Amino acid sequence: IGLAQLDRYPQLLERRREVVRNLDKGLSVDKRIQVLPHEGKDYESSRHLYITRVLGANYDQRGEIITKMAERGVSCNVHYKPLPLLTAYKNLGFDMANYPKAYAFFENEITLPLHTKLSDEEVDYIIETFKTVSEKVLASSKKWQTTVK
Repeated sequence: IGLAQLDRYPQLLERRREVVRNLDKGLSVDKRIQVLPHEGKDYESSRHLYITRVLGANYDQRGEIITKMAERGVSCNVHYKPLPLLTAYKNLGFDMANYPKAYAFFENEITLPLHTKLSDEEVDYIIETFKTVSEKVLASSKKWQTTVK
């Protein structure tokens, strides 16, 4: 199966480039959303994940964003959990408190769908839904915080 896929690999990579370009363009206008770049002067990824951070979101807000995205038909995920949060590493004595930067990245990271079968319309839907949901979740939290104070 893998050898047969090699013939299609250039076309698959090109479609992934197109999807990433569209996602990048659509999300670049929202300064709350930071995107992990897929290419630079000295590197280029295979674009198998589309990793974002929702700046200002905490762990619970991230979960709420993922839930609300799923309610709208967009399945999101989290990559990657810091090793000190895994039981095997905890048992070895690793403490998440010693890795604040790793936790800060993890707490507001959301991976959006990225595959070659996404249509351009689906990519547009993902972009608009993600921007809208993120904005609403962060705004509702700010309203709640100001009423509690």
